[in-house]
Amino acid sequence: MNWVKFNQELRNTIETGKIICGSSQSKKECLVGNPKLLIISSTIDGHNKELFSYYTRLLDVPLVEYPESSVELGSLCGKPFAISVITVTDEGKSSLFDVLKEKESGTAKGQQKAVAKKAKKDEKKEIKKKKADTQEMEGKPFTKASRKTKESKEEEKEEVPITEDTMFKDIIKIKKK
Repeated sequence: MNWVKFNQELRNTIETGKIICGSSQSKKECLVGNPKLLIISSTIDGHNKELFSYYTRLLDVPLVEYPESSVELGSLCGKPFAISVITVTDEGKSSLFDVLKEKESGTAKGQQKAVAKKAKKDEKKEIKKKKADTQEMEGKPFTKASRKTKESKEEEKEEVPITEDTMFKDIIKIKKK
């Protein structure tokens, strides 16, 4: 979501519309009134977060989790204290809900792009894997890395394990020097 645009529209809503600040007042508004939007800060406690998400599901109202702390949300509202929940009851002359609709369509497009990108990446991996398998069957190394691993395996086979006697002799020689 474009948070700069969201902040501008929220400021416009605060100036021209009607909002309720605070968790206790927002709970009352959810139980009695008809809220249009709930905005919660990222630092709200778990119980209240679950409670407000439950209310939004019951009332079929959008819930926005603001990425900043409650202090930042309070300063956005022009208050010198922290605000954990804002309830919008009247949008006023702002286009806050248009910004939210852009978010929903933007995430759907973003998800489609991500899925397409992942499919393309998986397809490339499959092609590389098939290429490597066919070249290894022919006895040709596929890449420099595979050549190195084959060479290191051959070197390991050629190395003779050190017996304990030779190790002790070398240690004794070092100690004598």
